[in-house]
This record gives sequence, structure tokens and C-alpha cells, in this order.
Amino acid sequence: MAAIPSITAAHSPVRRHAWTWLSLLLPAVVLLVFWSPARARAAGTPAEPAAVTACLTCHDKPGSTMQREGKAIPIHVDGQVYRDSAHGILACERCHTEAGPGHAANPEQPLGLPTGRALDALIAQRCEKCHAGHVTTSYNASFHGFAVGHGDLRAATCVDCHGVHNVFSISDARSTAAPANIAATCAAPGCHESASPGFAQGTEHFVREVRASSPIIYWIWKFFIALILFDVMKDGPIVMFELLRRVRGV
Repeated sequence: MAAIPSITAAHSPVRRHAWTWLSLLLPAVVLLVFWSPARARAAGTPAEPAAVTACLTCHDKPGSTMQREGKAIPIHVDGQVYRDSAHGILACERCHTEAGPGHAANPEQPLGLPTGRALDALIAQRCEKCHAGHVTTSYNASFHGFAVGHGDLRAATCVDCHGVHNVFSISDARSTAAPANIAATCAAPGCHESASPGFAQGTEHFVREVRASSPIIYWIWKFFIALILFDVMKDGPIVMFELLRRVRGV
């Protein structure tokens, strides 16, 4: 009787190949789990603080200004506050895209930027490069975002609520958008100066179509949509029949 080949021996090449592929795939899986674009950006930012230092050589001088349209425009940036902020690891050029190598070579050369509220609106547009998604969508759907999007520069932009070079997490007591500070931020000159202490209470950056964003507003929105549909279905036929009667001259 012929010997029956051992199953283990017959499949050993397959098993060896399986272990080979497993040994190759396992590091790849670990890399995908623990390596992310955010970590890659963090690993690529050590050179950026050096660029910040170069900018602060001029901009960290108290009382520093520049002349624009016959006016003295403050350009002072508190270097320590900026480094401590949420954006402290980023180079200035991330937001100030106009300040390229030419600016460092000739700081007196005009950058062609607008002034006043138009500048705030421009900077807010640049915030969208990193904060796209829920934050941008919710802002554009808000009263402030809707007004700014239609050209009303009086409405608040990102920098009005979150600051410019002093942007901190809302869990940080130094943040202008922290729960303890947001009422004072809203009551800033030119905004809601007569706002009561409870004026700023509530949910910000919500999207009404997303229930998890703000359940109360979501269900209120659903209720009014249903009410509108009910009203159209109830009164729509009456209007249509009346229009038909008048067209036919009955």
C-alpha cells in the first residue's frame, strides 16, 4: 500500500508562504494604525518654529507698526503667546501665504492685503484650509457665516471669536471662546455690546441636519419641515382647484 503523504508535509510550503505574507503584512497594519497624516505633519514641523523665529525678529518688537494707506497699522505679535497657542507649531506662512521669501528680503514692500474687516474675512477664508468639514459647514450655515458670505463684513468671522495669534483650545482658560470668556467676547465693541451674561449660552458650530450636532435644534428643524409639508398638502389642492376654476372661467 502506498504511503499516504503527511498533510503537514504537503501543506508546509503553503504554510511557509502564509507566514511570509503575514510577516510582511503585520508591520504594514501596525504602520497604518499608528501612523497618520496628523503624525506625519507633526513629524514634519520641527523646521517651522525656526521660520516663526525669523518672522518674530521683526514682529515681536512691542509697538512695531507699518504704514499702509497713510495709517500706522500695528504688526506686533507676542511671540510667547503665539508659541503657546494652538497654532504655535505652525510657520507663519501657513496663514500668511502672502509673506513669502520676497517679504523677508524686502519687508517694506507692500503685500497687497486689504485692511480692517476685509482683512478679517480674508484670514477666515484661509482658516478653511485646515478646518474644513463640520466647522466650516456649520459656520457658513450660521447667521454670522451667512452674512459674511453675502458681503456683510460687520458680522463675526473666525478671528473675532477665536482670536488671531492667541488661538487656544476652548478648554483653555486663556481662550477667548472658552465658556467663561465667550460672553465677554460677544460683547466686544462693535458686536453685541448690550448682551446679557447668558447671551452666549448654547451650542455653537452645529449643523441642523445632523442630529448628533444639536439634537434639540435637529428636532425643531424636523418639526417645522413637517409642518410646512403638512400645510402644503392641506392647502395646496385648494389653491390649485381655485386657480383651475378661474382659468376655466367657471
